[in-house]
Amino acid sequence: MTFKLKHPYYETIIRLASLFKKHNYELFVVGGTIRDALLGGVSTDIDLATNATPEKIEKICNKTLATGKKYGTITIFQTYQNKTIPMQITTYRSEGNYADKRHPDTVKFETSLQEDIKRRDFTMNALAYDPLTEELIDYVNAQQDLKKKIIRVVGDPITRFNEDSLRLIRCCRFIAQLEFNCDKKTWDALCKLAKIMTLPAKERITIELLKLVSSKHPSLGIDALIQSGLGDRLLPGLSQVNQAVLQEINTIPIDIRLAYLLKELDLQICFNMLSLSKQQQRWIHNIIRYDFDQKKAAFQKTDLALSGLDIKAMGFIGKQIGIIQRACYEYVMQDFTNNTKQKLQQFIYQRYK
Repeated sequence: MTFKLKHPYYETIIRLASLFKKHNYELFVVGGTIRDALLGGVSTDIDLATNATPEKIEKICNKTLATGKKYGTITIFQTYQNKTIPMQITTYRSEGNYADKRHPDTVKFETSLQEDIKRRDFTMNALAYDPLTEELIDYVNAQQDLKKKIIRVVGDPITRFNEDSLRLIRCCRFIAQLEFNCDKKTWDALCKLAKIMTLPAKERITIELLKLVSSKHPSLGIDALIQSGLGDRLLPGLSQVNQAVLQEINTIPIDIRLAYLLKELDLQICFNMLSLSKQQQRWIHNIIRYDFDQKKAAFQKTDLALSGLDIKAMGFIGKQIGIIQRACYEYVMQDFTNNTKQKLQQFIYQRYK
């Protein structure tokens, strides 16, 4: 099958593929970029695969960074519309066991694209595209799975999930993102391993969870987490959340979806399970406290019309300034029209003088 890939970096990709061909190497677009294109979308990410070794990639391309050279991945930098854009190129490879359930213990660089495809997670992510011939390469019947809207693992599901436990969560995320159903063997393996596998690092879980709640239909992915047994392991108590709440998450702004879900759970336990910055935690805490009023949640003491120096100029010193600032903050939270220098000064005089 041939088709023209729609992508912002298409001309850049063709130039790269021509450069690699000049040096007698292949260069294919792989992964989610092809999946999204076939589904009518445009992905801003781009992943490339080649039979050139990492050392050869570094020689062929001028600007490179050895981001994952041990595993065959080199980041290159190209110019697009006067901007420098990073692209990852990975040498075809096969992989050994995954003792840490994340990285392969050993990597063998391959010369065959077909061998490289065998290591990938889901069939829909195992497509390849030749930008020079516009040929779509499908060794795993991925196009059929896309047409049927099915998520299916490449090869044996137990083996593939055992390699990297994050794939369990990714599967649920793709259910939400694409509104696809899960192949029975894939789903059975997911459910079997969900309760017993060592979970990935908090940072990786958080990234996937944020992607899931930002998806087209997050309730489908959350329900998949719950039904598989993953839900309560990631966020204790998730299985007890009312279905009506899960359905509401589909319709509310993306930036408050996680908070809307966490309000049903023990917030501190969830913060311990996830990797969220102090700023993110404060935002979630505030948005829940102020009943999802985003203006109130974003407001901080530094936004007060009266600064600490202004309060000091009124004759207050030391700890008094902090106490008064907190009081002013609560006063403004009651009514934002109170946030003027004159009103805050009047409030302070009435309360503290």
